[in-house]
Amino acid sequence: MLSLHIRHQVICRGVVASVLVLLAVPLALAQPLPDKFPAAPALPDYLAWARSHNPRLVAQSAEADVLHEKSREAGALPGLKLAWAEMVVPVETRVGPQQRVFSVSQSIPWFGTLSARENSVASEAAAAHEILRGLGWQVEREVRLAWYELGFVQEQIAIVERNLELARQTEIHSRARYESGEGQYASLLNAQMEIGRLDARLAGLWDQLTPATARLNIAAGLETDRATPGFVASPPALMHAVLPSRESLAATLGENNPALAAWRHRQESRRHSIAAAGRRSYPDLTFGVDYIMTGEATIAGMDDSGRDPVIARVAVNVPLWGGQVGAQQKASASRLRATSAGLSDTRQRLAGDLENVLFSWREAGRNLELYGQTLLPRSEQNLSVVTASYESGQAGFEDLQAARQMHLGLELALLRAGTDRLLALNDLGALLGVSMDDLAAGNLPNSRAHTATNSATKTESE
Repeated sequence: MLSLHIRHQVICRGVVASVLVLLAVPLALAQPLPDKFPAAPALPDYLAWARSHNPRLVAQSAEADVLHEKSREAGALPGLKLAWAEMVVPVETRVGPQQRVFSVSQSIPWFGTLSARENSVASEAAAAHEILRGLGWQVEREVRLAWYELGFVQEQIAIVERNLELARQTEIHSRARYESGEGQYASLLNAQMEIGRLDARLAGLWDQLTPATARLNIAAGLETDRATPGFVASPPALMHAVLPSRESLAATLGENNPALAAWRHRQESRRHSIAAAGRRSYPDLTFGVDYIMTGEATIAGMDDSGRDPVIARVAVNVPLWGGQVGAQQKASASRLRATSAGLSDTRQRLAGDLENVLFSWREAGRNLELYGQTLLPRSEQNLSVVTASYESGQAGFEDLQAARQMHLGLELALLRAGTDRLLALNDLGALLGVSMDDLAAGNLPNSRAHTATNSATKTESE
């Protein structure tokens, strides 16, 4: 029976170790890690660098490794005890004087105790690896957020520079008309004031590149003074993606969200703790062997003279007092209730976060359609008409200035809507533990999402 128990311990440790090896490679981190940051980096370079160099990821990875080693420690047998005793006054026996005693003993907890302890700590280690996986997605979210915000600033610079060039051309045209006596001096002054406003706005945007780049570098685990990357273009395919149904997204959230998975592993750890506490009410066994060194007998010709006796012994630790065991069982049950409540609370909060992210996605989509398909095309027509009227002398500079300012505002609003759309998709990916590309393609790891969600809900209720 003892050999079967030990074999069971070995099998459990092997299964737990295999599971932890799989969990130790989160989806967001399971890509080759770079040794040197490229000179002309793109978004994948920042993401890859962050996976291996972000300080929070490095720290959490170390914490998960600690718990993994502790699970191995918890499932190990107590140390073998070796003892040596020297007879100060040798005990004279019929076969000779007993001089010294050598002992070896091994304590074995009740059957199933070690596996319960190991599984409890292993579940905590699995929770730590899920936290690591969630942190990986959070770091990726922060890198993408900084990347797209940096692109937003760069695209604003391009739009304002284009409008500034138009303003300078208009100033030249106004100056020529004023010098020829066809235009008013006020129009020339307004054109110069418009150039000044756009110059100041452009200078602010150029200055904004520094903190935007610093946020990107910090998120990736780089030095804050690293140079700004080249022009960041927004991917239109992601902006106009069609997401899976809300039911599919909710099912993926329940199955794949790292925070929920961590809570479920903690819940399992508490159940194993209750089992381990319950087994403390059973006795522990200690097996030992004593070897007594004996000298030659003083009486010559004595049978078995100088023979060293060997004693096999078994000790039983009987837990007569159940107060400590009962207290541990109640404490473990209370921890299980607290963990179950934490799991339910996290699920409710994440469901609310999902609704908020989906609203942001829909709102940004409405703005994209409004500005891109309705307002901006009409603004372009209006600007063309006003520009032609101004050049022919039928409209004043104030009309042209108003049309340009309105068009600039709509261009920036469209740009903001596109960036918000990307950021909403980015938030959704971090929430679900799914990449933005997979979300846009409708590839969700929820083939068993509905089943897993229903099973998790049933488990909580139990």
